[in-house]
Amino acid sequence: MQKLQKHRLVLLLGILVALVFFYLGVNTWLESQERKASPPPVVRSKPPVQIKPKTEQVKPQTPKPQQVKKTPEPRKEKAKAREIQKAKEVKKEPEKKPTAKKAVVLKEYIAQIGAFKRKNNAQRSLNEAKKKGFSAFIVEERGLYKVRIRLKAKDLKTALKTARKNFSGAFIVK
Repeated sequence: MQKLQKHRLVLLLGILVALVFFYLGVNTWLESQERKASPPPVVRSKPPVQIKPKTEQVKPQTPKPQQVKKTPEPRKEKAKAREIQKAKEVKKEPEKKPTAKKAVVLKEYIAQIGAFKRKNNAQRSLNEAKKKGFSAFIVEERGLYKVRIRLKAKDLKTALKTARKNFSGAFIVK
């Protein structure tokens, strides 16, 4: 029995010595790593500068109104001068030229608004999209029923905005 106890004691003492050496080794290794590692360099990038296109604003030149000398005049002449002044003011107003509106070309986009394992959930989402006035359809891919809508917009950003306004997790597929 004593032999077994001595054997256990020697084994435990060996494990204790091994743990102490392990701790000291790890501790010195960590300290050496801290000395070697310098802090990472701080990189500061300037925010991108937005360049605005130069637009020249052309201001229509308006003729300066002629000043009328104030002299004592009879009432008829004053009335006539007022009519002339009003006629000049009417002429000052620039003529409005009819502007031709550019035809906006709308592109067709397809947005996915949901993907479901069960067809009845996809059908429910499809009905909701149709109630909101969208042209919607279901595509079956890889075991999922994907509900998609057709959008017409001038660009991708506008199409995505429209889709997300009505369906929060929507994304553009095509």
